[in-house]
Amino acid sequence: MQSSRGLSPAFIILLALIFGLAGGGLGAYVYVKSLPPPADGDGGTVTIRPQPIKVVTSEDAVIEAVKRVSPGVVKITSTRVVEPSNPFELFFGLQPREQEGIGSGFIFEYDDEKLILTNIHVIGGADRLVVKTVDGKEFEAEKLGADPSRDLAVIRPIDPPDDLVPLALGNSEEVSVGQRVIAVGNPFGFENTVTDGIISAQGWRQINDKSRYVIQTDAAINSGNSGGPLVDLGGNVIGINFAIFSPTKTSLGIGFAIPVNQAKEMLYFLVNRGPWLGLLNLRINSPGLAKYLGLRTDAGIVVLNVAQFGPAARAGIEPGDVIVEVAGQPVATPDDLQKQVRRHKIGDTISLTIQRLDQQEEIKVKAGKIPDGYY
Repeated sequence: MQSSRGLSPAFIILLALIFGLAGGGLGAYVYVKSLPPPADGDGGTVTIRPQPIKVVTSEDAVIEAVKRVSPGVVKITSTRVVEPSNPFELFFGLQPREQEGIGSGFIFEYDDEKLILTNIHVIGGADRLVVKTVDGKEFEAEKLGADPSRDLAVIRPIDPPDDLVPLALGNSEEVSVGQRVIAVGNPFGFENTVTDGIISAQGWRQINDKSRYVIQTDAAINSGNSGGPLVDLGGNVIGINFAIFSPTKTSLGIGFAIPVNQAKEMLYFLVNRGPWLGLLNLRINSPGLAKYLGLRTDAGIVVLNVAQFGPAARAGIEPGDVIVEVAGQPVATPDDLQKQVRRHKIGDTISLTIQRLDQQEEIKVKAGKIPDGYY
């Protein structure tokens, strides 16, 4: 009997591949034939226009951020009249002369009004303020509020153009050391100057004999940059440039900006010039100071001077009083006091607990506005 042999496995696999390829090709042909004609309606081929591929680099990001920010950054020229200062000048008939200073600022929007944020040392003592935009438009501005302790001030444009561009105020609590940042301003009067770098550090620094919480950057900051914005790559303001560390008074890569959140917390005060109590000179109490002044406590804040006819003076607060609480909250520094006061509005009544000699008493002060001429 003749034996039969089955097909080998290799042969079966080869047949499967051949039939599979043939079936796939036939299916593709049928599918293509079933498609509708091209969308151009004339039965021709569709024209393909390739789009360029754009690679976004950090350089591109800087360029785009500068485009967004520059229209909102302004040059501020402050002019004050300087009177003859000594008898010799008067004797020789010297006349009052004008003294100019140049700084920076930026436009922001508050309650649907476009205002300008800057440093108080940019505008302090000025009799006239002239603002210039990046496209060359000029207008005058008037002072609103200022805070010497934070070196912040707000000015209001007078008859400005309609196309002022406000900048976005970011969140300085979300920035990180090593983050890329950009400084825009008018160093030495050179308008619309841009420098970039990183955030070098954040924290407390001793600046001009005062400890302050700041953003430190190596972006070049020079005289004239003061009041200008420090921004992130999104074009959001994260700081207000205000100081440098430099024995040569030029940039050595150690610049400082006021965190924008500090400014945001103060906008009501800066725009409205209050709430204000008229406490002009305060000192942190201590055992040594208490002994020197003969105080009965070494806690709280010592009042050394009050504004004549100001809210505190009208309420009966006197030099030598020690403020230990504001609105029921203990205070140990003038900054503690200001934070409590600025949680209120103009016209609010604020309770101060004071130590006077052997007595503690509560004095209620109606918060007012800063009179013209104080700052």
